[in-house]
Amino acid sequence: MTRRQSGLELASIGVILVGAAALRFWNLGAGIPYAVGVDEPQIVERAVRMMKTGDFNPRFFDWPSLAIYLQLLMSVVTFLLGSMRGLWSHLDQIGPADLFLAGRTLTALFGSATVWITYLIGRRWGTAEALVAALLMAVIPYHVRESHYVLADIPTAFLTTLTFLLALRAHERPTLVAFGWAGLAAGLAASAKYNGSIAILLPLAAGWLTAGTLTVRIQRTCTVCGIAVAGFLAGTPYAVLDMPAFLNDYARLATVFARERLGEPGWSIYLKHLRGALGWPALILAFAGLILAGARVLTGPNRVRWVLLVTFSTVYFFVMAGSYQIYGRYLLPLFPMVSLMAAAATVSIASRLRRTSWPRSLVRSLTATLVVGLVVVPARTAVEFDRGLGRVTTVDLAYRWIEANVPTGSKVVIERRVLLLPESQYESINPPSLVPRAYDDYVAEGFEYMISSSFEEVFADPRAHRDRYVAYRQLFDRAEMLASFHRSTDIDGPALVIFRIRP
Repeated sequence: MTRRQSGLELASIGVILVGAAALRFWNLGAGIPYAVGVDEPQIVERAVRMMKTGDFNPRFFDWPSLAIYLQLLMSVVTFLLGSMRGLWSHLDQIGPADLFLAGRTLTALFGSATVWITYLIGRRWGTAEALVAALLMAVIPYHVRESHYVLADIPTAFLTTLTFLLALRAHERPTLVAFGWAGLAAGLAASAKYNGSIAILLPLAAGWLTAGTLTVRIQRTCTVCGIAVAGFLAGTPYAVLDMPAFLNDYARLATVFARERLGEPGWSIYLKHLRGALGWPALILAFAGLILAGARVLTGPNRVRWVLLVTFSTVYFFVMAGSYQIYGRYLLPLFPMVSLMAAAATVSIASRLRRTSWPRSLVRSLTATLVVGLVVVPARTAVEFDRGLGRVTTVDLAYRWIEANVPTGSKVVIERRVLLLPESQYESINPPSLVPRAYDDYVAEGFEYMISSSFEEVFADPRAHRDRYVAYRQLFDRAEMLASFHRSTDIDGPALVIFRIRP
């Protein structure tokens, strides 16, 4: 590679990374502190409790603990820096609302770094493949969206992708230390979220496919597995220190995922998620890349990297598709692999075009059209999502109304977690629905205000939801309606109605 080509490559990946970061940091603070993601408080509130008490037991193992500890570290750094600026003089003065933005910043950094790791992996295929894969990864809207929230999925995707890179490096420089690093990354991926444990297939496969005696291959396997376990326990130490709680939570979660799924199969739903994330052009190119990968597994060259790509992608997809719970964000560790396959297909087609007798200008135009077609749909969707975060919502309007009209210290019941109120100002609860309880129950418990957000569907078709309609009607008829906020062409969000609960 000439110096000019090297400079062009660095400039290209630099632009891609800047774009990736811009998409992930754009409107990062949307909804803080009153309309954060449904699971964000699960992590941030536990990190705050650890920081204030020094008790590092999360007492929660629906997810492993690494993401919570990462947020704890971010919270400590934020508190120290804020103290130096005079924002806080004591831990009692800081709460989750002050730390959501810092937590999201860490997530956005992990998301942007995943694009960089995807590029480094792609360089094993070639410069063009690396740049195209990074470009697609930069704009995948599901990844952009989840990079805006304090959740475990983006760190998991980063660590599974890092495991792939380290497994490839271990294959290229086959030392036990190299395989140990890949095993550590896999263990940390599992400690970020349980589905990350599938990443261990990458260093294990690399260890057996790399030349060596049977004894050497067994040593690699033991090294990978042993260090992976150590990595998992480093991120989730209370899996041992509080083993009964860990085993009970894990067993309960595993039982849910093992339930028989009725209706549309998981693989079909996930294919729809892939189509929604990529758009048809990129999805078709990804499938073309999968076919190309299958051919390279059989015929070479560079069979090992193709085996790792296909093995992780297929196993991960079908394991997740076979579970009871299906969510689009569970696909995040798959997107770097999909990007690599789509990039391989794109570059392969471009190479075939260059071997034709067509005019060079036409070949360049067709190649550019191919690349633009690959990314234009996901890029447009990602931009629309980021722009949407900046729009005023019904939740924004309701929160401002509450600040202006509801006295501090009031006791408020808010349906679902559509709106969170600061604990320092209000006493509030967020039940999934208002209607299982009667109006007199709320009065007896001292609630003064009630916010409903789940009535719209019920009131649109009372016959189909007769019992719930009657229950809502009984609540609303006795309460005093104070304000309502509805979706319009300029305002997003659910319909919200605020009531005063009268004794």
